[in-house]
Amino acid sequence: MRALTERQKEILSFVSAYISDNGRAPTQREVGTAFGFSHTAARDALASLERKGFIELERNRQRAIALSAARREEMENIPVPFYSSEPSAEMLSDNPPEERIFVQKSIRSASLFAFRVTSESMRNAGILPGDTAVMRPCTSPLPDDIILASYGDDGEEMELRRYRPLNNGYAELWPENDSMGIIKVPLSDLSVHAVLTALRRDYRRRG
Repeated sequence: MRALTERQKEILSFVSAYISDNGRAPTQREVGTAFGFSHTAARDALASLERKGFIELERNRQRAIALSAARREEMENIPVPFYSSEPSAEMLSDNPPEERIFVQKSIRSASLFAFRVTSESMRNAGILPGDTAVMRPCTSPLPDDIILASYGDDGEEMELRRYRPLNNGYAELWPENDSMGIIKVPLSDLSVHAVLTALRRDYRRRG
């Protein structure tokens, strides 16, 4: 999409807010009234937004303004950092990647991140390689939460597993895969980085 002028940003914000508040688009006349435009000037301003890919116009209809698919996604979702595979502890502590994906605004957290699952550890829970795991940073998970955790001397051994604390200062990291074993770790050696909040699956990617 091409960059907008300041006035075009104002018009787009007006259209977006009107749709959000009223459940329908404004008419070209209402856009003109809001900005003191003539009907022709309002039509030309909206046509410029359409050419730049921010709205779609249907001719011969009163309420012919619709937000583009990209703009609707921007309104309904929030961008979060995306890792192409399970991130290491070092990667999480560094600056987040520039790549972003969009997740629903209803998943409320200030610091969500996501990664593409590459391991088979949670297969029986329906978490498959190629899925996108959306994670909420957390250091105090609840029993049976699915967590992203590291352990060991260097803290770089990262696992996506189910968290089960024990009463003896240890925790077990359970896989959902019959071919993999349970990992028992002293709580003092375990670093929990995040809990699973949502899962996305792109079936086209699997094709």
